[in-house]
Amino acid sequence: MTDTFSDAEEIHQLSFRGYDFACRVVPCENPVTEPIVVLCAAFQNMHSYSRYDAYWKDIATIIAVDPPGQYSPTPVPREHGYGFDADALLYLLDEWQLPRVNLLGVSLGFSPAHRTAQLHPDRIARLVLAGAAEWEPAKRRRFGEIERALAAREGEKFGQLALELFSCGDPEPTIVHRQVINRALRGRLASSTEPDMVRYEVMSQRAIDHPAYLPGRISGVPTLCLTGEHDDISSPHLARELASQIDDATFTLLRDTCHLSFLQRGAEWAETVRRFFTDQPLDDLDFLTALEHPAQAPA
Repeated sequence: MTDTFSDAEEIHQLSFRGYDFACRVVPCENPVTEPIVVLCAAFQNMHSYSRYDAYWKDIATIIAVDPPGQYSPTPVPREHGYGFDADALLYLLDEWQLPRVNLLGVSLGFSPAHRTAQLHPDRIARLVLAGAAEWEPAKRRRFGEIERALAAREGEKFGQLALELFSCGDPEPTIVHRQVINRALRGRLASSTEPDMVRYEVMSQRAIDHPAYLPGRISGVPTLCLTGEHDDISSPHLARELASQIDDATFTLLRDTCHLSFLQRGAEWAETVRRFFTDQPLDDLDFLTALEHPAQAPA
């Protein structure tokens, strides 16, 4: 492992409590804000966010993290909650002597991001929780079906179930690029390799066994809670409830998208994140709904 980053993308291998994990690093020569650490969504990896390099690479070093066990021969056992991933993130920050970072947790990646902010708010300069909430009960149960499909190595069934989990089931709302994104996502997941299915199975088990986040307020961390207008897994009312437990949280929705908003309106999503991490205003972005501050609202 190196302590400094070159001018090119680098892949760094680390180990935490016996479980390997990796980071994809895109260095920034003249950053204007703290490093951006990305904790990716379920069934993704550190390369899934390379499409957003163009929006972020000139403002900060980007560190995309594959959590422990996700892409190693030994997955993290299902009994470990997301505090384990948060501890691994703190280990990374200490190893690389990063006093504070901008932290982005997407979908299931929000769970360790939220836990880190609860336990170590002094290490987080700004926090973005995207597609973040305790999941709707019916959607959480879908993980049990996904786990069984993965255990049986039924790739096509897994791809269809995962699509139904993450995409909006209501055909009525206008959702940008709905059909194109759905076809691409289903095809990619249905063609998952055997090693991927092993890791995805354990990932699904952990999602079944552990709450998405634990009770407890977050203070002293400017936070953006952002989800899709038609998200029906991290529903807007649940995402707003999460934001109400963060003292300095701004809540907004990305119009004409669902839980896959970072794919459906990728440019707008990435621009919103860029602005927040550089303390620029969001209220002039017409693709967002009105900004709310739920923690400051009357009870």
